[in-house]
Amino acid sequence: MRRLVVRHRILIVVAVVIVAIGGLWWTKTIAFTRSSPVAFTAEPFAYVPRGDPSDITSTVIAALPFSNDEIVRLVTERIVNTYGGNRSEYESSLTIKDTTAVAGKVVYARGRTPLSTQRIANYGAVVLCDLVNEAVFAHTGQARVAFMVFTD
Repeated sequence: MRRLVVRHRILIVVAVVIVAIGGLWWTKTIAFTRSSPVAFTAEPFAYVPRGDPSDITSTVIAALPFSNDEIVRLVTERIVNTYGGNRSEYESSLTIKDTTAVAGKVVYARGRTPLSTQRIANYGAVVLCDLVNEAVFAHTGQARVAFMVFTD
């Protein structure tokens, strides 16, 4: 009888360990995605559909002749310099894509919690605004052409 109890204890311990390891693995696979749009226009807070006469996307593209991957690299370098952290961590969690809804780009972030993910997306959008404004100012002398669009 004693052997049977010891045997069951071992099985219970093994089952608990397997469930714990599986639970930890499962929580590690959870990832949240958040975005932060950046609009290109000479008038902040004005909705500028792509193709509108006041759309200055071509000016921004001329001033920023980089691919989205190169922009991500530049953004992550500046995030690390400004906010601290690990460059590879930001690079792996940030994506910057063109948007079809408005003249601009969208910064996407992936992370472990909703708050940290939104924070990374906002960091990326602020830095992208700065980069675009610096590049356009150097190219055209126009002071402010990019701004963040806050979303919930």
